Amino acid sequence: MGSRELLKSLMEWRDQISMRASSETVEVVVEGPKDKEALSLLGIKANYTYAGSLLRDLRELGERRVRGKTFIIMTDFDKEGMRIYGKLKTILTQYGGRLDDGPRDEYRRRGFPKLIEELRGFLERRFPDWDLMVNSQLD
Repeated sequence: MGSRELLKSLMEWRDQISMRASSETVEVVVEGPKDKEALSLLGIKANYTYAGSLLRDLRELGERRVRGKTFIIMTDFDKEGMRIYGKLKTILTQYGGRLDDGPRDEYRRRGFPKLIEELRGFLERRFPDWDLMVNSQLD
């Protein structure tokens, strides 16, 4: 995939997740602050939740925590991230939470970095002015 196609693919994915995450009832689950920052820098405005906090809330609140909510799980695609994803998916569905795996599946299918926090470096290596390009797409 050439640079121009890669940037177009990334912007399409960004628009897809932004649209799906725009509702107050949708939470984007990430592993930590670096993952949240990487997605935010792309212009993805969402109600972000850290996986560890969500797991604690689920232990304390159970189904009350997920009632009426949809979750987009954007944990990493390494061994630990996949373990967290599996655990969250199981617990959330047991409690009746809705999962939207579309953005996660598309992210991986498009060949973006395994670690969400590496998204910024991935862009910087390919597009020195990536932040200007992304911001101009937001206008």
